[in-house]
Amino acid sequence: MTIEDFEPGKPNRLTAVLRRVSGQAAAVRAGAARLAQRVPGTIRATRTSATRLVGHLPATVKATQSGVRATTGALQQLPDSTLRSVAASAAGLGAGLYLAGKTRLAVVTGIVPALIVSVAIAVRPVKPVAPGKSNP
Repeated sequence: MTIEDFEPGKPNRLTAVLRRVSGQAAAVRAGAARLAQRVPGTIRATRTSATRLVGHLPATVKATQSGVRATTGALQQLPDSTLRSVAASAAGLGAGLYLAGKTRLAVVTGIVPALIVSVAIAVRPVKPVAPGKSNP
């Protein structure tokens, strides 16, 4: 293009580009204005939700602790061989999912039972062994 191509009043590529850019800039400004109007409402909703969540937190913690105690107690009643088998199976499942390239969530879901069973074994009360008997 030369300077002669830019005659006043004559449409050209530069004029078309400038019109398109100014139209897009106006759309961006309008979108930003709409977003700015929505921010206070979003902050208010977030604050309300957080307050509600904090209010439910103590009951949630108590329920979780109760569930953990019940699960641990039930697992501790099982024989060691069963617990070891469950832990090994879950660890193997998690390792297999990892090697297969599955998502982290899938791998963690496979390994979590092994961790729970391992904790149940670790916190199991120690039973005294009578003299002359071996511990299984």
